[in-house]
Amino acid sequence: MTMGTEAELPLISVAMCTYNGSLFIGSQLESILNQSYRHLEIVIGDDCSSDDTVSILRGYQSQDSRIRVIESTQNVGFVRNFERVLSACSGSLIALADQDDIWFPEKIASLERDIGDALLIYSRVKMVDVAGVVLDREFPSVLRIDGRCALSLIVDNCVTGHACLIRKELLKAALPFPSGVQVHDQWLAIVASAEGKLKAGESVLSYYRQHAHNAVLGGKKRRKVTRSKQKLLRDGKQLALAHAVIDSGVLAGADENLLREFCRLMQKNAEVFYNWELSRFLSRHMGKFLGLYKNKDKARRKLCRGVWYFRLLPFA
Repeated sequence: MTMGTEAELPLISVAMCTYNGSLFIGSQLESILNQSYRHLEIVIGDDCSSDDTVSILRGYQSQDSRIRVIESTQNVGFVRNFERVLSACSGSLIALADQDDIWFPEKIASLERDIGDALLIYSRVKMVDVAGVVLDREFPSVLRIDGRCALSLIVDNCVTGHACLIRKELLKAALPFPSGVQVHDQWLAIVASAEGKLKAGESVLSYYRQHAHNAVLGGKKRRKVTRSKQKLLRDGKQLALAHAVIDSGVLAGADENLLREFCRLMQKNAEVFYNWELSRFLSRHMGKFLGLYKNKDKARRKLCRGVWYFRLLPFA
């Protein structure tokens, strides 16, 4: 941590979003309030919770002046909620927080010490179950990358929101979130990476709690649609994100041209059994698009399966 008194340390904002999180919000807030880095403001945006979340937040706010709760008048979803909370932060650095995870006491201090000139640094994350028992795996399961790797981050995401510390200046290019953005952390990582200023920290600094209501893992388990429909939805979301990146203008010319060609070829997945043209393209640019995968050939083949693959081989 930067040496000096609390007043001499840079103010770090914690941007937290909540929605019906009463089951775990107390544990998460305790882990934030117990950070060794003390010069914090904690900005919490609640998205019209119908449980006891707000009353719990108000209770903590009455006991700690660093906490500021913003209640929404209508439900806007977690991406827009994060946009609102990030805009309300006043610290030069901002740590993102979910409502159900657990931070190690040194998390913010460690990220503040290691961020250097990066716009976004993210730590490693261990998983725990609903009861807080540590599981023998990290989240997410893809490789961790940094530097200038925006095209790979469009294909998949290795940056978990609550593992991030960002510079407030990143928001100048990242906000408002484009309509094609499905998850805020992936978008922030793409924008930072487009500048070559994404950094992967080496330490495990938090626990990701796996349970039925996770926005990521929980949602995947609840889907009950055909695999062909899943493929259409997955490709549609990826194309929407890719077009949002193109429209934003954050990419350098060469990468933008590659992304435009990727989009053109990806659209053919809706019409074919296997997209050989996309396969050849990705073979030439594996390092650009498939940097998150240890087995890049396997990832390429999976991306190139068209909708008809799943219609004709639904159990393959």
